[in-house]
Amino acid sequence: MLRTVRLRPLEGWSSKGQGLAFVLAKTGRAKHILGRTTQPVGPGDVLVFDRACGGRLAAQKGGEFFFGSFALDLDHLLPMCDGKEVSLLGKVTDRFKDARVYPAESDPARECHRLAEGIPARYDLGHRSQLLRVGAVILSVEFKQARRQSSGYMRVEKPVLRVFERLSTSEILSSSVGELAEEFGCSRRRLNRLFHQYFGISMTALRMELRLLKAVCLLRNPDAKASHVAVECGFGHLGLFNTCFKRRFGASPGQWRKPLGPPGGQRGGPGKADLGCPLRFAGLCPQVGWPFVGRGTETTASDRPRARR
Repeated sequence: MLRTVRLRPLEGWSSKGQGLAFVLAKTGRAKHILGRTTQPVGPGDVLVFDRACGGRLAAQKGGEFFFGSFALDLDHLLPMCDGKEVSLLGKVTDRFKDARVYPAESDPARECHRLAEGIPARYDLGHRSQLLRVGAVILSVEFKQARRQSSGYMRVEKPVLRVFERLSTSEILSSSVGELAEEFGCSRRRLNRLFHQYFGISMTALRMELRLLKAVCLLRNPDAKASHVAVECGFGHLGLFNTCFKRRFGASPGQWRKPLGPPGGQRGGPGKADLGCPLRFAGLCPQVGWPFVGRGTETTASDRPRARR
């Protein structure tokens, strides 16, 4: 949800949790403080930072700072990413650990504010979709930069690269290794080697991670049966689905769906098994927690109710 926040002079604000925080500055001036690094933020600027890295906004002395803010959970983006973008997602998110400011006069900042003006007040699908468009403006810029940086040392053959870039998440999930090898015009063994060279992990590991992340999205529907989710995500046996899900997320599908999770708002929690995530080791893991969703329309730094999940 897009929320509006008004900071009084010298008052501070922080966005805790996981994922990316987007700040669309409207009036007044502030500074973002992260460790010893300070970045000024003024009217029309867009600030994006990794919530897990901390940092805080502080309004400048002598005036209020008024801005809009929302958080974006990166696992929402995975179904919209092609193969190339999946491979770059880890590099892109790393760029926000130091916080990035897009100046008011830049095209991305202007487009973000334009889109934000058209966000419906009612919290519905239109509201959420428009926020994704705002996030996509910034992430598209970073994907382009990451592509330029990676083009110098990517050594996969160009014809294979072109196919990988066209490869969608649904194709990775629905096609067997043999079918993909036929499309690439090479053997299964060679395809697995190239896939590992391109993504940094095996095809089997990526397919399993995508299936489990799809399951997480489907399980958010309280009416969806776990057995149906298992089948839709490619698991022929419910027991296997439960085992893989618990190994990845530290909780069974039923435990994960409980409305009240542990402190911090994570359902089921990542658990120790989360440390074994193949995409996390490869720097590609988009499963970085659940975004904070507020229910108010405007708050001050001292009035921020947290929603129960």
